[in-house]
Amino acid sequence: MISKKIRVLSAVMAVAVMCAIPAGAQTHIDDLPADSATEIRQNKPYMNIGVKAGEDVDISNMKFAIKDSSGKKVAEFTGAEGNLKILDDTLYDFSDIHSQADMKNYSKRSSIPYDEFIPDKLKGLRPGGGLMNGRSTKYSSYSDHKYYIRLDDECYYYYNDINKMTVVDTMTVPANTVFVDIDSKFPDLKNTSSYVKLEPYEDSQNCDLKGNYFMYQHAGEKKSFNADTGKYKIYCSGGYVGDYCEVYNKPVTYSKVRMKFNDAFPGLADENLKITKETSSFNENHTLVFDLRGDQSKLTFSAVYHSGSVITTPIPDKDGYVEFWISNEAPSAEMDYDYDWIYTLDTGSPVFGGGGGSVRTANLPKSIEDLNFVFEYPEKGYCLYNVKPETYTLYIDNKGDSRDYTLSRSKLNVTDTKDMQKFNVTINKKPLLLGDCNRDGVIDVTDVVMIAAHIKGRRFLDGRGPLTADVNESGIIDINDIITIAAHVKGRKPIPSKYI
Repeated sequence: MISKKIRVLSAVMAVAVMCAIPAGAQTHIDDLPADSATEIRQNKPYMNIGVKAGEDVDISNMKFAIKDSSGKKVAEFTGAEGNLKILDDTLYDFSDIHSQADMKNYSKRSSIPYDEFIPDKLKGLRPGGGLMNGRSTKYSSYSDHKYYIRLDDECYYYYNDINKMTVVDTMTVPANTVFVDIDSKFPDLKNTSSYVKLEPYEDSQNCDLKGNYFMYQHAGEKKSFNADTGKYKIYCSGGYVGDYCEVYNKPVTYSKVRMKFNDAFPGLADENLKITKETSSFNENHTLVFDLRGDQSKLTFSAVYHSGSVITTPIPDKDGYVEFWISNEAPSAEMDYDYDWIYTLDTGSPVFGGGGGSVRTANLPKSIEDLNFVFEYPEKGYCLYNVKPETYTLYIDNKGDSRDYTLSRSKLNVTDTKDMQKFNVTINKKPLLLGDCNRDGVIDVTDVVMIAAHIKGRRFLDGRGPLTADVNESGIIDINDIITIAAHVKGRKPIPSKYI
């Protein structure tokens, strides 16, 4: 059993590694343990950028920027561990999110985009299952009716598990068919009043099961009836509680499960499978006891179980067990029930009545499957989340520094993957040509102008420019350096090619 929400990935690099604080056991309904776990990845693409200084390079105040393929600047930062400034409102700064605890405190947590999560039809959707978040049901988004599981959610499937049920029989019901399975014990209970009736939701629908289908008359029978696709209202001995069965246009497999009535419908009957109701007529109070396994000639409990297009009317056996069919495609069953009674007043007059029924969902054996969101958190560096897959460019965002230094890589190719995309970049000194004051790769008249302006104090050389201007390597920049560079430009005395 996997009980940790965030799994550690075995990924190591110089800039970023998996750094997740174990979330511990998830919170489940009724504090039940998980039976299994499934790893999911729902995050959008994201990248982790680490920059470091090469030999004799100080990048603590160096400015960097990232631009997309259109040339738009999307983010900027200073140094190796500065603040990341997001310039594109679709991006999120995950640089300081190193764990699930950090995520819970993230100010923009509620707006973080994730991929749509499509629940398993058997485990995550009603009636057979449900998608939970802690002790609460996880609902779809109001805006688009889709499901999204977030990094800090504690989601799991809570579903009826046929593998945990006692299955005594299986069958496949053909398309456009209603199947009715009546218990053989109705004559033993002298129950002659219980019946089931189906009524189409649409006038155009037709079903061969017409009128009141009395259990007593069909005790022990298993019959199929042709029916058009769609929903049919279920009447249980005259009572209708808004419930329905559904006929499909395809074959569906069903399993007949055996379980104790009181386990399937806890709290309805006592340990002896008797239901006590209080009633009054003509100022007389009477206690009515309905025996689910006894004489029902006067006090009748009618129950119709249904799942999909299959109807079962079981009577508990001597050990309190019932057997009923459930759909394998949506493992669930409802029980519509009602009461009918005849009792005698103190005056000797009979009282006939009925009603007070309802519908209950069978409490079937369930399983819990944790949905563990796997996500690799950055340990350090800059991390951008919800990055559009394309090629980005990292560059030094200062003209002087960009002339003096180079990046070991500048292209950041982001692909449509859920793995963290990591980019390590080293900042190195650019080899500079002695005499090339503006560091454009050639020595020309521009360099003469720049060194002259520097000496006169009009415009000082930036960055490593002064190193290139001291062509005679005297330790100072003066008129002699101007003369030397000018002579080189005029072709009178070339400066020996030297890089510093």
